Amino acid sequence: MKYIKPIALLTLTLLSSFLPAQVVEEIVAVVEDNIILKSDVDLQIEQAKEAGYYGDEDLACEVLNQLIIDKIFIVQAGRDSILVTNEEVDNELNRRIEYFISMFGSNEKLEEYYGKSIFDLKEEFRNDIYQQLLSDKMKNQVFADLEVSPAEVFEFFELIPADSLPYFSGEVEIGQIVIFATPTILQKQAAKEQAEKIRKDIEIGSDFGFQALLYSDDPGSAAKDGALGYVKRGELVPEFEAVAFRLEVGEISEVVETDFGFHIIQLLDRKGDRIDVRHILITPDIENQNIIDAEQGILDLKMKVDKGEMSYQQAVAGHSQDDQSKQNGGLLTNQETGNTFFEMSQLEGNVALSLDGMKVGEFSEVLPYQSYDGQTGFRIIYLQSESPAHIANLNDDYSKIKAVAKQTKQSEEMEKWLAKKAQNIYIRLSEKYQSCNLISTQTAK
Repeated sequence: MKYIKPIALLTLTLLSSFLPAQVVEEIVAVVEDNIILKSDVDLQIEQAKEAGYYGDEDLACEVLNQLIIDKIFIVQAGRDSILVTNEEVDNELNRRIEYFISMFGSNEKLEEYYGKSIFDLKEEFRNDIYQQLLSDKMKNQVFADLEVSPAEVFEFFELIPADSLPYFSGEVEIGQIVIFATPTILQKQAAKEQAEKIRKDIEIGSDFGFQALLYSDDPGSAAKDGALGYVKRGELVPEFEAVAFRLEVGEISEVVETDFGFHIIQLLDRKGDRIDVRHILITPDIENQNIIDAEQGILDLKMKVDKGEMSYQQAVAGHSQDDQSKQNGGLLTNQETGNTFFEMSQLEGNVALSLDGMKVGEFSEVLPYQSYDGQTGFRIIYLQSESPAHIANLNDDYSKIKAVAKQTKQSEEMEKWLAKKAQNIYIRLSEKYQSCNLISTQTAK
């Protein structure tokens, strides 16, 4: 049985918007206390087909097998006390959202297409990302010490028939230095004061939902009386969650600051470990002067880099305001592949144009930039490396071939590990999938 890469992990499961609503959810498998629904299988099938994958076996069985494998890793992660932090979830959500913004062209177009705000999209998929990170951490722990030697890489490459060697398109590695237009202390104070005034108006009798409709800067929830619906721990940004879970039913919080702005939160209901909350979000205004200051700031930075007064690495570490790329030395990550290499067709239009005529080690002109969460600013693109289209060879592509060789070895070790662990994990299948060649066929049914 092959293990297809779960497409939903790359696409944030946004394709769920296209699936028909189902009145009754059918449970197709149970892994300990984790359930897998038919809609989960259907969603993965749709996404696999969208990505052009059909496989040489029944795709539903293939998808279900992968979902069961993920649940096995999650169960084992719980047994081994592996933890995932809110910060890790936030970082991964940011990466996924930024990928989709690059596909749609702007965060406004993304929000318009799905009819939800960036905030709502992130909160809706927070638990899915949490579970995936938990599964990934377990996998990383299992295979932490697994490596491939140069001899194994050479042997793996030699086994590839000459007429089957992959053809690599031209690729680039790019980094960025980002400066955002940030609100001043006075602008933040004005937003906080507005939030506090709204809270006082609600205290003396104004309707929370009406105030949300009038003033909230979260368009996804404003039209729904500010409602976010039922959420569990780990599904909200840390500052918001810390306050929301301490509230009593009906209680309204003090003004809470997060990266999104200033919130007023009301707890509507509590069911076990889930709470039903609504909020009003007030974001500080960004004025034209903030944008001018940001542009001047990055122009000054570019001048220092161009003159050699500051290295690219120093500029990223000391001045870049995009945390995601900053953690990777300024390099952008290709969300489709997980590495730092991009084909030109995978780059945003203005980025691709800026690279025209650039040599490795050079910088672009200053470009306008908008982040996944709507922050406006400017960036400089740095061309770290460039490779022409070519047939795979060990000299130019050793790291890529090594990665594939390691992945192949991991797959072999994974099969052994899963076969062993599955014997001690309760797995039950619905009758419809009994004939599938799944990891669960050796366990309880």
